[in-house]
Amino acid sequence: MPFQKQKLDSKLALVVDDSKMQCMMLSVLLKEEGYEVITANDGACGVAKYIEYQPDLVLMDINMPIMNGYEAAKQIKNISQGSLAPLIFITSLDSDKAFIDSVEAGGDSILVRPFTPEVFKAKIKAIQRIGDLYTQVKNLQQEQQKDEELAEQLLNGVIGARNYALDKIGIVKKAAAIFSGDIQLSVLCPNGDIHVLLGDFTGHGLRSSIGAIPLTTTFRTMTNKGFSLLEIIKQINEQLYDLLPANLFLAASFVCVSSTHHSVYAFNAGLPDTYIYSNNGKIKHRIQSQHPPIGVLPQLLPHSRLDVYSVEEYDRIILISDGVIEARNKAKEMFGSERFEKVVSESDFSQNIAVLIMQSVNDFCQETEQEDDISIIDIPCNIFTENNVEDIFSQPYFDENYEENIDENSLAINMSTDHQIITANDVLSTPAIWKWQLLLSGSRLGTVNPIPIAMSQIQAIEGSGEHWHSLYTILTELFVNALDHGVLELSSALKNSPEGFVQYFNEREKRLEKLTSGYINIKLSYHLLASGGRMLIKIKDSGKGFAVLEKFKNNSLNFTQNNELSGRGLELVNQLTETLEYQDNGSLVEASYIWNQ
Repeated sequence: MPFQKQKLDSKLALVVDDSKMQCMMLSVLLKEEGYEVITANDGACGVAKYIEYQPDLVLMDINMPIMNGYEAAKQIKNISQGSLAPLIFITSLDSDKAFIDSVEAGGDSILVRPFTPEVFKAKIKAIQRIGDLYTQVKNLQQEQQKDEELAEQLLNGVIGARNYALDKIGIVKKAAAIFSGDIQLSVLCPNGDIHVLLGDFTGHGLRSSIGAIPLTTTFRTMTNKGFSLLEIIKQINEQLYDLLPANLFLAASFVCVSSTHHSVYAFNAGLPDTYIYSNNGKIKHRIQSQHPPIGVLPQLLPHSRLDVYSVEEYDRIILISDGVIEARNKAKEMFGSERFEKVVSESDFSQNIAVLIMQSVNDFCQETEQEDDISIIDIPCNIFTENNVEDIFSQPYFDENYEENIDENSLAINMSTDHQIITANDVLSTPAIWKWQLLLSGSRLGTVNPIPIAMSQIQAIEGSGEHWHSLYTILTELFVNALDHGVLELSSALKNSPEGFVQYFNEREKRLEKLTSGYINIKLSYHLLASGGRMLIKIKDSGKGFAVLEKFKNNSLNFTQNNELSGRGLELVNQLTETLEYQDNGSLVEASYIWNQ
């Protein structure tokens, strides 16, 4: 009947010696120490019994027929990887060479004959202490691994499961350890844009993931509050610089995909190139790293800015971590950028490109051990065709049946709804519950975004609500119009094509850097209604005004129907507000936004 180790409470020893007398003598001594014993009379038989019984201790003679002790020990140690069954050589060879050869063969100790029973038992106790310590360490490692696996599942749930548009944005990740140092985020902005982040913390494993939670929280919170991508990057850099040790930092690529401008804003800090591919597989833009990794410096480099690129509906944006191009095969060759670019250019763009890239990397590396975390993000630029834009335009207060009253100096639009129309006099007769005002002037116009500040104040007073997303859009578009066309005197005609929009953005950045004068004054007045509320918005800028009247006189709906980039924001505001009035040739705008609880 085969020996059943699992039924024993005692430990099991394997004695391998071609002398039956030695086997008998060693068995007696081991049994006195509480061991059950099995024996073998040559090295090959010893290996076979080790495989069958998995003993806790092995005693091995050196000179034996068929297979000597050194070869048997090497095979046993190779089989027992990940566990420790102490192996002691029992020999009459008392020489330095025998000792060295025993160690090189995998022996944990050597005992030279003749020896007394007391010495033998002392050796067994000593070597068993090592085995017991190893078992304790292994058990602790197993418990730690289970804890890490649970923590990784929770972390992945907090981070990955809350990403936006997971059904459209292709995200593939493959960790080199239980914890990945890579992080992938996608968040919907209040104005319908999408912010995407691919980050790679130094190294991999638990240590490299300690910055993931604060990074995720900051990125999502600031995006939800309406901060620009560059403002978010600045805050994350300062946060990680203060939080992380000096040798732990974040290489990252940030992308903002615009829902209305057919453009992409990008910032690469230490990652491999980010790519924009056309639908025929050609590289339209290669976005190289322009900044050291995030968290290395206390502040971003001076004049750090986003790059803007025009895109078309079926273009694809591909972000990768360095684990992709640095993946190695058995010949130690790297996957490399050229192979990556070729894989993408030859891919079927109707498929998830991230999955196709990962398959190619796996085929290249085969069974080679993974050295670094791998992450790939595939963003189709037509992601908005079925999502955000239609959602924004379908707000409950949108009605195309509006009435225009236009004179030479002002434009007023009253939207008819199912609710009773309350005139300006009615609102004025109802005192405001509260008022809020902010004046920005000079260089502060280029460095401070007042909209998140305003929204934070509003939500602090009135609480959160879905209707604030529409108000955010209204405030953003009106402020941007006042800044761009009023203070900076930029012509909206530049934005009538994707290429022109890039030129517009670059010119805007140049003028903001040189801005030293001008102002914008924002005033908010909140009026309580029986079933909701009304926000009166008044924004005045120091500019000469802009040709907003002619835009609406022609037909405001032409902006969206003709897919023009210029004027789409103003058309959206027109649809979201109850009333919209421009005065002083566009340098003063007043709007009324109403909602129901």
